[in-house]
Amino acid sequence: MATFDNIAARYRDSSLVQASAGAKLLELLDIPAAADILDVGCGTGNLTASLAEQTDGAVIGIDPSEAMIHEASTAFPDPRITFTVLDAERMNFDRQFDIVYCNSAFQWFNDPSLFLANAFRALRPGGRIGMQAPATKAYCPTFISAVDACCADPAIRQVFDGFRSPWLLLESGEAYRQLFVDTGFRVLFCTLEESRSRRTPEEAFDIFCSGAKAGYLDPGCYDRPWPGGFEAAILGGIRRSFDEMAGTDGTIDLMFHRVFVVAER
Repeated sequence: MATFDNIAARYRDSSLVQASAGAKLLELLDIPAAADILDVGCGTGNLTASLAEQTDGAVIGIDPSEAMIHEASTAFPDPRITFTVLDAERMNFDRQFDIVYCNSAFQWFNDPSLFLANAFRALRPGGRIGMQAPATKAYCPTFISAVDACCADPAIRQVFDGFRSPWLLLESGEAYRQLFVDTGFRVLFCTLEESRSRRTPEEAFDIFCSGAKAGYLDPGCYDRPWPGGFEAAILGGIRRSFDEMAGTDGTIDLMFHRVFVVAER
């Protein structure tokens, strides 16, 4: 799973889309008043704090990024919340939680079946998992169009042709549902939907940098070294593309395909 150490300091303010979808996932879970909760991929802790407001139980937030955990621990020093550096695919909790909450992290897992097996083991009988993530190869047409526009530059195209996507992006709700069923969960709710909002080019760029940038600009996702100035060229091109997409009102129609799953052990 990718980490976000290099963007942790600004993630709390820029993760607008993730936070909105996460709030919806929180409502779908209908959290019991005394639930013990595990927040997987907690980032800077914004939604972990919201989870803690829903329960009198213990709340643990885990993330593989030390910088994210540092930001979360500093911002939310609630003694009921514990923030820990931990990879979800290596967690080894045993029937400790009533709720596992996984918002905008599932797409980063190298082995989603392993994560789901770990989550199943972490839940008490009757416990629930809620997952939300970007879905389909066209997860955000605006971002994809901006990257394609950058690749009109032959120098960028030559490097980008060697890009390997780090994301798990399945094409149907049924495909996601089956992953949970195969692990032993009983799926209570599963939907793949579009979410839209009007954003300024600056806001769209901040949203890009809060998530997609970590994949597109991970050197490990390329089959060749980057030439000098490659990162700056990509980011500059994406920012210009957003400016060019803006309508007469100065905003962009930013759309994401998202999957929501709630399942029970």
